[in-house]
Amino acid sequence: MRSPPSLRSLAIVTSLVAVTACRTASVVPPDIDAVAIVEGDSAAGAPSDTVDGEFTVRLDRARWTARTRAEPVRDFWDHIAVLDPAAAERAATSLDERTFVVALRTLMAGDPEAATVAFTSLYARATDPSVHTRARVGLTMALAWRSDWQALASLARDLDSTGLDLDDRVAQAGVERWARAFAAVPTPRVFVPDAPETLPMRRSVFGTPMISVRINGRPYQFWLDTGASMTLLSSTVAAEAGVMLAAPDTLALAVVAGHIPARAVVMDSLSIGRMVARGLTAAVVSPGALRLSRTRSTGIVEAVQIDGVIGTDLLRQLDLVLDASAGTITIRRPRRDVRRPRNLFWVGYPVVKLVSRDGRPVLFGLDTGAEGTFVTPSLLRKIPRIPIAARRMTLGGLGTETVRTKWVVRELALSDGDYALTLSNAPIADDSRWTFVTFDGVIGSDIALASRMHLDFVNGVFDVRPTAGRSAAAPTSLTGRVSALRAARLRGLSVPGRGIS
Repeated sequence: MRSPPSLRSLAIVTSLVAVTACRTASVVPPDIDAVAIVEGDSAAGAPSDTVDGEFTVRLDRARWTARTRAEPVRDFWDHIAVLDPAAAERAATSLDERTFVVALRTLMAGDPEAATVAFTSLYARATDPSVHTRARVGLTMALAWRSDWQALASLARDLDSTGLDLDDRVAQAGVERWARAFAAVPTPRVFVPDAPETLPMRRSVFGTPMISVRINGRPYQFWLDTGASMTLLSSTVAAEAGVMLAAPDTLALAVVAGHIPARAVVMDSLSIGRMVARGLTAAVVSPGALRLSRTRSTGIVEAVQIDGVIGTDLLRQLDLVLDASAGTITIRRPRRDVRRPRNLFWVGYPVVKLVSRDGRPVLFGLDTGAEGTFVTPSLLRKIPRIPIAARRMTLGGLGTETVRTKWVVRELALSDGDYALTLSNAPIADDSRWTFVTFDGVIGSDIALASRMHLDFVNGVFDVRPTAGRSAAAPTSLTGRVSALRAARLRGLSVPGRGIS
């Protein structure tokens, strides 16, 4: 989906995907340029065959590595957009650009403190306007990683949206408003026991991972959502648990079709098993904003209430293993290991770097709050002859806005280093961009449900393995439980410069 025009927003997005399958036929031949067809630029008479096969995931052993290849000439920012610091460094034409590479590489290495120093220095002295703007974005990413609200509030005053002619709700959703609301809140303290702890995990009716949490001692059921950069809870839960307001003002969160009111709060304690977070900040919204609908097999529409969402503000401080087949989540204290190769990066949003069969690196956003995995035309540009087929889908959300898609990739295999995920009939959505990073797709919770998924943001580890009781090559159909590719994505804090080009 295309990024909204606002460059400074806190976003909470809830998308529901309904699929209508077309007639079954042969697929588009691989000698046809897939991206040209999807974007409507192919020659007249190009095949437009359809398919009604379900989206499936298969795991196979595969150790593929990225390979250097002759690519079209790219400029500095094109290499930054695909998170390739080495190539960006070769393409840099100024000291500002070379310094930006150093700062970004430090952030990608999981060192937000050092990245803060590097981006602060660059933001203060950069003479190149493009570098100056992106340095501020990088600095905001590093500060958000550390939950350094006071520094964020001070930084945001330089580009305060209140000085612009914006709608009040847009201004209230700006990151500077949220940073000021949390400016007096100390950095949260997270205690993770030395010994690993395995806890029950279940699937929500939308397929997303759910766990039991205790807020100020009271029990609730929350989603695990790597696509949400801050923790979120309903006002009913906030009142019952006695959370404290961080500021008196009513702020806003951006949604697919507008904005909804929200309040900034701080929780004395949030615990998951023996893991305890104290002083964790969160956004509170009305119960209606967290009430989603699903259609049962009988056709009856049922409302489902969500207590809240655990976002990456907490998840990136943990080492997690999600095993859907076993119905468990294992929480461990992250222990830094500089020898491990990194393929998971937090650049204001979790990004996974995978490798195609022919050695092409691709970037996928990681969103365990979305059931539906999808790819974008960006991936088709990298693999232009990939077989595709037509299948009509409608993506809706809060409000009335909808996005229509009509193509799927018939088969795509991507490796995390030891195993390959083979996706069949993966839907193709619009290009997706977060700040200066371009996504080739998004990994949803359907991948987590088909695998044993390991996430460690401290060491940059994303890997998937066969889940207990399922062979590595056994395909898993992920449609038909609620409705095919139903997604419910909730967003938290968005850094400035979303969609920057």
